Amino acid sequence: MKEKNKHRVIIIGGGYAGVSFLHKLKREKNIELVLIDKSKQHLLQTHIHKYLSNHYTTEDITYDHEKYCDQNEIEFICDKVVSINYEENYIVSKRNSVLHYDYLIIATGGLSIFPKQIENVLKYTKDIKDITNLDYYRNKFSKMLEEKQKNQNIVVVGGGVSGLQIACEYAYTIRKNGLDKETIQVSIIEGMPTLLPGMDPFLIKKAEERCKELNIKVINNYFASKILEDKVVLSNKEEIAYDMLLFVIGANGNMITTDNEKVIINPRNQLVVDEYYRINPYNDVFAIGDVVQAKDVKTDNFQSPTAQSARMQAELTAKNILHDINNRNLVPNNVSNKGILIDLGGPNCAIGQLFNINISGKLALWTKKIIYLFHSNKLN
Repeated sequence: MKEKNKHRVIIIGGGYAGVSFLHKLKREKNIELVLIDKSKQHLLQTHIHKYLSNHYTTEDITYDHEKYCDQNEIEFICDKVVSINYEENYIVSKRNSVLHYDYLIIATGGLSIFPKQIENVLKYTKDIKDITNLDYYRNKFSKMLEEKQKNQNIVVVGGGVSGLQIACEYAYTIRKNGLDKETIQVSIIEGMPTLLPGMDPFLIKKAEERCKELNIKVINNYFASKILEDKVVLSNKEEIAYDMLLFVIGANGNMITTDNEKVIINPRNQLVVDEYYRINPYNDVFAIGDVVQAKDVKTDNFQSPTAQSARMQAELTAKNILHDINNRNLVPNNVSNKGILIDLGGPNCAIGQLFNINISGKLALWTKKIIYLFHSNKLN
């Protein structure tokens, strides 16, 4: 039940955006925070490659929502939201709970893309955004290392940041265990001409050099068209054998189904928001994180669905809710990507760009670690 004279703020989704938002408002005495998530755990998706290779433990990449909320006097509800009544300010959960709000924050994140036109894609692949599936891949990789059988193959479909980091982490761990590509071959399939499509040439060059150094086979310009039990069929009919297959080709917005025609949704299933991250015409409903389509104020391109963007969106939205409560003008979108950091496997191997400055090696890796610790500390 809502406390008297308090503004009830409901957050749907406990990913980077949702947790960052909670962190900014958890000390506000006139706000009642309610977090709703279908999982009891917050998963640090930026570091799943370390978990897949057994470098990180479950405790390193997951945090307990219940514990965090209990420590910070936040109500936590482990449930799935199935509908939102924007007109009357309430949500309905899978268990038929009805919760009213003064402000609603939609931070439901993204869902991995599995294109339907790829035959059998759902039959032979698993979503790495799910901790149970991560355990499946983690255990399978450990078994491959232990068995040391010749001609084993790990295939990663998708040469973007996540796919590249997973492939490099696997290849580095294979080498660290005294094995080579004759025992376990790691391959990346990327339909575009280069790895890291659309990114700066410096990053692409460094990524390609690292793949060559780690004996990762990179297949460009051809898409996966069909998945069989032990092979991927490419668009040129070439067949790539695999013992373990990971699909990492991006994500669409994880939208809550709605028949409200006023709510605008783009082709990637993301909510289109105004300059304050509100869902027009509902000034008390905001959306942040991967489920949002919003402009980068410096480039005028759409913001990338990254943890960095999610954090900045969350902090701005938290500030604007306080402004709205206190009848102050809202602050318009000021979010712009500061750069990117990519882990390429190993103790001193990472690349990145910060404020348009190229960095690599120890500096890039330690910067990434500091950012990881910064986010982790919010949950401790």
